Amino acid sequence: MDIAPPNAEGVVGYNVVGDELLAGWDPEGDPGRSLLLNPAIFGLLGDVGGRRVLDAGCGQGYLSRLLAERGASVVGVDASRRLLAHAEALEARRAQGISFRQRDLSRLGDVGGPFDAVVANMVFLDIADWRPALANCVGALRPGGRLVYSLLHPCWVPGSSSRWPETGCVELREYLNEYEVPGGPGGGPNYHRPLSAYLNETIGLGCSLVAVVEPVLAPEAVENPDQEILVHIPNFVVVAAERCTT
Repeated sequence: MDIAPPNAEGVVGYNVVGDELLAGWDPEGDPGRSLLLNPAIFGLLGDVGGRRVLDAGCGQGYLSRLLAERGASVVGVDASRRLLAHAEALEARRAQGISFRQRDLSRLGDVGGPFDAVVANMVFLDIADWRPALANCVGALRPGGRLVYSLLHPCWVPGSSSRWPETGCVELREYLNEYEVPGGPGGGPNYHRPLSAYLNETIGLGCSLVAVVEPVLAPEAVENPDQEILVHIPNFVVVAAERCTT
């Protein structure tokens, strides 16, 4: 599928990711996802057994597979052909019933909705044209369906944690304005936006907010000094909302 020019830059790096790195994300993603994001996401989703779920920006498919293990009927979409090839290869071996499709979320099209839930895990911050992407995720929900999305917490900027051992704080000099942050995981930039931008857009799309979670690491889960900051300052924020029925 053709990738929309506004979002193409963020996909380039993902298309050359090696097999070893992709395989290393199984079964539960990187430590940030396994320790912080996954528990928050599944806590906000509740029981997904028998529910239709769209994994929007599924990447190599780890979350799609976790959803399917919990009994969900899953469609995973992503803009990167490389990441989807890995996801499809695992699906061919495991036969969990997951359908993967190449889509740019900003022009999603028909992916078999409506869905009971849509999850966008660390996705919108990588998308330049994020408002249509969010609108398409809401549009894929049935009335009363739940949207759960996660973001890098906007209090974080590049290098903000590097002085934690000496300062005990995260330094932030610009919060309210949107700006590009170079060196995103896909090779292109990701984007700092204030949390209010996402929340107000979600409300404006006809959703009611259910919860906003800032997951932190339990002190007993700290395995090295670099993780100590995660006991005190959230690395991520996870938002749950429901599409209004009227």
